[in-house]
Amino acid sequence: MTDPSFPAIPGCVSVHSLPVHDLREDEDYYLGVFFIGAYQETLGDLHNLFGDTNVVTIELEADGEFEMIHEQDGDTISEVLSYVEYDTKRMADAFKAIVERAVKSGRLSPSDRRRLMASWASSMNGYTYFEHQEMS
Repeated sequence: MTDPSFPAIPGCVSVHSLPVHDLREDEDYYLGVFFIGAYQETLGDLHNLFGDTNVVTIELEADGEFEMIHEQDGDTISEVLSYVEYDTKRMADAFKAIVERAVKSGRLSPSDRRRLMASWASSMNGYTYFEHQEMS
């Protein structure tokens, strides 16, 4: 039978659940899940068009503190599309033409056009994986 406990945390015994801190009122709770190894690295390739993931190299110090040694941003949506031969400039021009026609026909206001085009640009320059954004 397989041992269901988590591997020992340095200085602790094996545990059967992941120790986490208590919830704090009016605070978001983030839990990091870290993938390491060759298999996890290949998940960040073009499999499913996600592209490379953000990478952070962390060094654990003797006192239990850690230091971020190196950070590397993952691919943007625009980069991934270009890897598979999509012309993102042409896509943007085509999208803008559609939006302009919608404004001319009265189906879209000029202020909505600005928001829509800004959202397009932000998305294309954004990360391929989920990014939490505060709603304004």
